[in-house]
Amino acid sequence: MENSAQLDSKSTDLKELTEFINSTKNVREWKKGQAVKLIIQGFSYREVSQRLHISYSSIARAKKEYMAQGVSGLKLKYKGSQSYLTEVQKAELKIWLIEQPEKRNTSDLQRHIMEIYNLVFKSTQSYYDLLKMVN
Repeated sequence: MENSAQLDSKSTDLKELTEFINSTKNVREWKKGQAVKLIIQGFSYREVSQRLHISYSSIARAKKEYMAQGVSGLKLKYKGSQSYLTEVQKAELKIWLIEQPEKRNTSDLQRHIMEIYNLVFKSTQSYYDLLKMVN
């Protein structure tokens, strides 16, 4: 049987987790928070895994992160990478693309960026995203 201090702590944890779950807009953060909340409420790893469609290891990792860091441990660490082009460079590219409509393709854009900015993107999607600026 749980003592009063454990119940108070559990209640505080559930309140904090519920606030986090309700406020996050990221599905992965929501699932991590929900998994920890269900584990605290006494659900088994199997039940949580089936409900949320996540692996046991994901549940264990979320619980471990929560126990060590609280709600901040459930937040995603990855924030994306910095853009390789500055806003000024993007504006220059937009002007270049508008002034030369015949150059509105990925190969010409790639060549221009390499010659002017000494930069090559790993993904062709980056070039498509730049072309979208003028379309």
